[in-house]
Amino acid sequence: MKPLLIIDPGHGGKDPGGGSNRFWKEKDLNLKISLYQYNRYKQLGIPVSLTRQSDVTLTPEVRTRIVRNSGATFCHSNHINAGGGDGAEIIHSIYGGKEMSSKIAAEMKAAGQNIRRVFTRKLPVNSNLDFYFMNRNTGTVTTSIIEYGFADSKKDDIRQLQTQWETYAEAVVKGFCLFTGNDYFLPSVKDEKLQAKSAKILRLPESAGSWRVYPLDRSPVKGNEKGFLRPSKFNGLEYKVLGSPLKHVYTITTRDFGKVNIYAHPETGATFK
Repeated sequence: MKPLLIIDPGHGGKDPGGGSNRFWKEKDLNLKISLYQYNRYKQLGIPVSLTRQSDVTLTPEVRTRIVRNSGATFCHSNHINAGGGDGAEIIHSIYGGKEMSSKIAAEMKAAGQNIRRVFTRKLPVNSNLDFYFMNRNTGTVTTSIIEYGFADSKKDDIRQLQTQWETYAEAVVKGFCLFTGNDYFLPSVKDEKLQAKSAKILRLPESAGSWRVYPLDRSPVKGNEKGFLRPSKFNGLEYKVLGSPLKHVYTITTRDFGKVNIYAHPETGATFK
């Protein structure tokens, strides 16, 4: 079966990528994001393939040929930006792809990442050609170059990409599903590792005056909350963890809001027992 989508983890091998810093190499973070999305699309039943699955060098010619020959209709080319800005950028071809790129950007924004711009750029020497080779040389495949944030941001991109890259990768999956009309649901909690987590008890400290909880079908970011728990009112609160759909996000059942998701990064003061 031909893939509907091919995912391109930018750079790789001898090319670490310009969106690198002391915390990560761009090629590695691109691959982590891409493998996460690859597994999610398979879980959602969407035919998908990759330009690379490991740390190998691909020339622009080889990379674009893989995309052109894949049989795919669409492509995500995943990258981390550099240049001192902040926020995500999505780049589409001068010949199409704006609707898909805009849908992806909307979901990334809903997931908590600010969107710097959705844009296209022409080749200065020939205005009939795209500037970026992933738009220019991937043939009939509609390609979005997704820059998840800046490795040298002076604002919050570095922290966000360290702790929230899975959330942004998931937002792209949701945006693509909404664009293509494919069914979308949050990640399954069937694998053994997540089942093991279900035996844990999450404790919210009594020092916390309030704690946001989120619907199961919304990204766990400020503005999407279903309500607030009040740990300090009860000398702390404890809940059995039912699953973990995203990193540091846990599914619990509460008295007032029913089954919800809660964000509990170690820095929040939440503990497990």
